[in-house]
Amino acid sequence: MASSSRLLFGFLLLAALACRGDVAHLDQDAKMAYGVKPAVVRISAFATAQFRYTPAVIKEIAAALKREGFSTIAQQLGDGSELAVPTGAGGSGSGFIIHPDGLVLTSGHVVEPTRNADALDRELLRNGAISALLKHFPVDDLRKLHRSEALERYIAALVDKSRLDNRVVTNEIELSNGEKLPFTIDRFSPALAQRGTDLALLRVNHKNLPALTLGDSDSTRVGESIWSVGYPAVASSTDDVIGGWLSRDSDLEATFNPGIITAIKRDVTNTPVFQSNVAIYRGNSGGPAVNRGGEVIGISTWGRTDAEAIKFLVPINVARSFLREANVPVNVEGEFDQHYRASLDAAQEGKWTLASTELASASNIFPNSPDVIRFRHDTDRALQSMPLWRKHPVASIGAGGALAAIVIGLTIPRVRRPRIPLDMLKVTTERVVSPSSAPAGAPLMLGKFTILNGTRAGERLGLGGSGIRVGRETAMCEIVLENPKVSRLHAEVVSIDGKVLLIDRNSSNGTYVNDQKIDKRFLKDGDIIYFGGRNAVAVAFHA
Repeated sequence: MASSSRLLFGFLLLAALACRGDVAHLDQDAKMAYGVKPAVVRISAFATAQFRYTPAVIKEIAAALKREGFSTIAQQLGDGSELAVPTGAGGSGSGFIIHPDGLVLTSGHVVEPTRNADALDRELLRNGAISALLKHFPVDDLRKLHRSEALERYIAALVDKSRLDNRVVTNEIELSNGEKLPFTIDRFSPALAQRGTDLALLRVNHKNLPALTLGDSDSTRVGESIWSVGYPAVASSTDDVIGGWLSRDSDLEATFNPGIITAIKRDVTNTPVFQSNVAIYRGNSGGPAVNRGGEVIGISTWGRTDAEAIKFLVPINVARSFLREANVPVNVEGEFDQHYRASLDAAQEGKWTLASTELASASNIFPNSPDVIRFRHDTDRALQSMPLWRKHPVASIGAGGALAAIVIGLTIPRVRRPRIPLDMLKVTTERVVSPSSAPAGAPLMLGKFTILNGTRAGERLGLGGSGIRVGRETAMCEIVLENPKVSRLHAEVVSIDGKVLLIDRNSSNGTYVNDQKIDKRFLKDGDIIYFGGRNAVAVAFHA
């Protein structure tokens, strides 16, 4: 009897192990980021030179300043016949590969500085003159001149008696794996302020590159989530403020910024333009803005430091017309893309052995990209945690038949969990959460969430404004729910026509309102929401 009991226990244990469904899956947000970032590039279009001038012209400027009431004496004149300071013009931006044979799309203003040699020299001379004045005169005096608009006279006087030496022009693309390649411009349109579409098509000599999929911007709607990807200068190791503690390897890491489409407008030529609250900083221009599926729906084009929540994007269908006129086919998959996408798809389905095989082929074609390397680490960890029967399913077929015979007659009654009564809620803490793009001042309250279970049960969250993201990722979401069944970006709360709309953002385990799985649902007072299923996080909504 004891022997048969032990045998039955052994079979039941094997059945439990065989039916485990806890193999990790790559979630949609990670898949999207991994799929996009290898194809994003940094673009450099700048020139450097030596700005040469004489001590005599500096003495003339000092004398003129004295006549205007400044008691300044020129410094660091040396004892030579000529002085020099380094100067530069142009800068860097972002772009993305649209064809595996080396075609890159970016903003026109990113590459414009080096297109016109005369304009480039004028900028080099002007910047050199400013550097020279800063070297020889106190900055406070120069600021006073700038406020009175007199500084330009002295800049022009110094430019007239100077010259450039050792002028070097750099037109270069840095791929996400660190390779640097010179580019040529196949097609160009000037910035929006010049009544262009602010686009440029670049070409580098390389094959089998990662390429992004272009979406359909005509189907994009206000309130839709987007992510801008690029290389902002403030996140570079060369930045004056934070560059000292960032490694050079960090420069290969593109930055991912979330946001939403806040308006769809038209420019003075009647061309559509997206307005967004997504972060676009110096260096981000020309980078892609992608939807949740990783498709490019816009290109970062313009932003102002004093209007952080107002940025503009060129819709990708405008770029499609630009590319069509250049006879460039879009959405062409190269060999790297085929293997890499197959690997990501397999990982999302939990098929890590297949993901590893496909990723190895992709890595051989385009090695050393940081996100490809990081995805390899994710794949290796998933394989190490997989049970043997998952790694070698063929060897488990015989055991599976025996296990099926044991469990086929078992029935497990489904117990329906009762709805949680609102009068049983006990509020322990309360705070207001607002989207990062919300303006200063009192927030527009959309309602409140009360967490019903877990260690945070009773915590009440005021919904202070439209566009509040809910999920597991701290850097991405205003409401952070630390539960493994909650996706990194799980859902979003927006306001439409005075009503509160809850939108599921293709979460892995779904969003439920009053036991019904939803894609979108207008919320009513008393609704019970489950993020990640009934056994994850339960929240009550109060209007």
